[in-house]
Amino acid sequence: MNMGVTILKPYLASSGVQATGKVCIGTVQGDLHDIGKNIVKMMLEGKGLEVIDLGTDVPAETFVQTAKEQGCQVICCSALLTTTMDVMADVVKAAEAAGIRDQVKIMVGGAPVNQEFCDAIGADCYTTDAASAADAAVELCK
Repeated sequence: MNMGVTILKPYLASSGVQATGKVCIGTVQGDLHDIGKNIVKMMLEGKGLEVIDLGTDVPAETFVQTAKEQGCQVICCSALLTTTMDVMADVVKAAEAAGIRDQVKIMVGGAPVNQEFCDAIGADCYTTDAASAADAAVELCK
């Protein structure tokens, strides 16, 4: 999939698509799964968003530091393991502690995540699939 995106990226760039927002995305600390994250990343880029991919096993502070330094409007957190979901709550708390919570939206997703969890940790958005996540991110960037 990454090779396919690499091939398509120059065509998207040459078509004159301008970035409509900037997001950072990663799989939370303690979790090395990235297939879902990579699908969401591809959908975000397809919607014209600039995406900073932080990879896997990303500490909460790295999400927040990147958003702050790079001017990201959205932080996208992914988790596949139920044991790592609480790191998403740490991202929300870290954004509050850094004083950027009112400047950045936090999206959460992954197989064990649901709307109830999103609401409980104070995140801004949860979607059930990659296409919906991309649409939601575009709206959050407006």
